[in-house]
Amino acid sequence: MGVKQIDADVVIVGGGSAGTFAAIKAKTANPKARVVVMDKGPIETAGAIGRGMDALNVVAVPGYGTPEDVVEALTKVSEGILDQECAYTLGAEIYDRIKDLEEYTGREPGDLFPVDDNGNYKCNYLHPTEKALYLAMDGEEIKRALAREVRRQGCIVLDRTPAVRLFTTDGKVSGIFGFNIRTGEQYLIKTPTVVLTSGCVGKFGMPRDGYLSGIYEFPGNTGEGYAMAYHAGAELINLECFQTNLLMKDFNGPSCGYVVIPRGGCGVNALGDRYWTHGYWSGDMFLAVWREFAEGRGPIYLKLDHLPEETIQGLEKILWGTERTVRGQFHKQRDENYRRWDSVEQGLEEITLCSGHSMSGILINKNTETSVPGLYAAGDCAAVPHQYLPGAFVFGAIAGRMAAEYAAKNKAPKLEVDGMGVWKEIRKPLETAEPGVPVEMVEIKIRTKVSQYLTPPKSDPLMQKMLWWVDRMRREDVPQIKVCDYHDLIKATEVQSIIDCAEMAARASLFRTESRWGLSHYRMAYPKVDPKWDGKYVVVKKNMNTGEMEVSAKPVPAYKWNYPTRLEYEYPKFNLDIGPGFSHPPNDMHDPWISQKLGDEGLAVPKRMR
Repeated sequence: MGVKQIDADVVIVGGGSAGTFAAIKAKTANPKARVVVMDKGPIETAGAIGRGMDALNVVAVPGYGTPEDVVEALTKVSEGILDQECAYTLGAEIYDRIKDLEEYTGREPGDLFPVDDNGNYKCNYLHPTEKALYLAMDGEEIKRALAREVRRQGCIVLDRTPAVRLFTTDGKVSGIFGFNIRTGEQYLIKTPTVVLTSGCVGKFGMPRDGYLSGIYEFPGNTGEGYAMAYHAGAELINLECFQTNLLMKDFNGPSCGYVVIPRGGCGVNALGDRYWTHGYWSGDMFLAVWREFAEGRGPIYLKLDHLPEETIQGLEKILWGTERTVRGQFHKQRDENYRRWDSVEQGLEEITLCSGHSMSGILINKNTETSVPGLYAAGDCAAVPHQYLPGAFVFGAIAGRMAAEYAAKNKAPKLEVDGMGVWKEIRKPLETAEPGVPVEMVEIKIRTKVSQYLTPPKSDPLMQKMLWWVDRMRREDVPQIKVCDYHDLIKATEVQSIIDCAEMAARASLFRTESRWGLSHYRMAYPKVDPKWDGKYVVVKKNMNTGEMEVSAKPVPAYKWNYPTRLEYEYPKFNLDIGPGFSHPPNDMHDPWISQKLGDEGLAVPKRMR
C-alpha cells in the first residue's frame, strides 16, 4: 500500500465545531479552493459537541450586550492576560454566526434560540459581571447540520483519518501527513495552509473513576494541535493556566451548572450554604470549591430543588437529552431527584488544558494567524481566553476565510518529505517485538503522573519530578509501545502528544513565579499574585535549531479598553504548625549487624532463597 499524495489549498485538522465552520467559510471565500478536512472520526459526531449543545456561553446580541461587554467580561476572568482585540472580535461576530446556525439547521429565531417580547435573542446572566451574555440553545442536532453543510459545499472529508505530522519548509507550512485508523491508508498532503482545530487537551490528567475515555471532554481531544503547533515552531501561551474541571461526581460529563445557574440554580456545600458568589467556571470559583473540601465542608452540590416544577422538568429534558444521554439513567439508578437539594454531587475531578473553558493554547491574533506563516488555529486549541463554543464558531469562520485568502496568494512551498519514511516511523509500534508494552498502560502512566504531580495547588518539587518522568517515559516507555492494529496506532501518537503537553505545562508553571487565576495556577512556592506578572504571557516555543523547549515572557498586546483585571478573591494564608512531635535518641549509624553481613557473605543470596 503506497502513500496517497494530495494537493490542497486548505487543510483543516479536526472536524469539530471550529473545523466545520472553517471548512464552510473557506469554501465560501473561494469556491474553487481544494479544502480537506481530517478527523479521527466521522465529522457528524466529531468534537466536543458531537451529541449537541445547550447554550452559547458568551455572546453579544442587541438588547442585552455589546462587543465591549464581552471584552469587559473576558478581561476580568482572564485577569488581564489576553488580547482584547480577540475578545472584541468574538463579541462583534457572534451574531452573524448565530444567524449561520439558524440557516444550517433550518431553524427559526425562537426555536433554536429563545427570543424576548421585543424579538431579540433572550440572554441570561452567568459571568461575574452585570451583563447578560449567556444564550440558551436547543441544539441537539447542531453538529450534524454543520457536517451536512461541509459536505454540501464540496469539501474533501477524510473521516477516521487523523493528522499526525505537520511539515514546514523554510519556516512556512508545506504539508501534513495522516492515516486512516481502520484501513491504514496513508495520506501526504501538500498545502500552503493548515488550520488547527483539534480541540483541547481533554485527555490530560486521569479522571477519578480511572476510565481512560471517561472524561469531561471529547475523548479524541488529546493535544495533537498543541503538539503539532509546538513542533512546527509556533508559540503557545498560558499553558500554566489549568482547567480544573468541576464535574458531577462519578459521572465524567458536565455537571451542567451552566444550564442550571442561569435559571436560578446555585452551588452549595454539605451544610446547604452557598460557597461562592457566582457559578462561572473561573479560577476563583474553583478555589472556593477547593476551600470547602480543605475546611471540611464537602461534598458540594448543584442545588435545583427551589426552582419551579416546570423549570425542573425543562432542565431534565435538556440535561438528559443533550451532550450525555445516559445522565438521566445515572440519576435513576442512584435514586437521585432534582427536587432534592443534594441530588447533584460535584467534585474537582480532573485537569485539562483548554482555551474554551480556560486560557491555554496556541497564540493567535484576531485573524487566527499563529507565529508560523500559513498556520492558523481556532477553537479550544487556540488561546482566546474563555471563548467557549461561540469562539469556536467565530474564529473557525475567520480561520477558514483567512486560510483560503492566503492560499490564493501563496503556493505551497516545496515539500521534500519521504512519505514512506514518515509512515515507517509512525508505524513502529506495530513492529515492536513481543511482548512490548500495551499502549493503554503507557497512557495510564503518563496521565496518572499528570494528576499526581501537576494538579493544583502546584508544588515545585512535584513539577520537577514530572519533568523527570517525562524524560524517562520518552526514553524507556514510548520506544516499547506495542499495538496490534491501526486504531491503537493512533493511541501511540496520542500518548506522545500528552507527554509533550505535560512538559509544556510543567515548564510554564515553573516559569510563572506567582499564583494567578485562582486554583488554575495556585503555586505553593509563590502563593500570591505578583504585579510584575500583570499583562504578561508565558510563552513556550521549540527552538528549531537545537530542538530544545524554550520558555519566556512577553507582554500582551496593548489594551484598548480599561476594564478591571481582577476577580474578587484572595489566596488563603496557611498555618500548618503541628508541634514538635516525639524525638527518640539517635541510632548508631555504623550498624555492626549490617557490617557483619557484608563482611561475611557480601551480597550473596540467603540459602533459603536459592
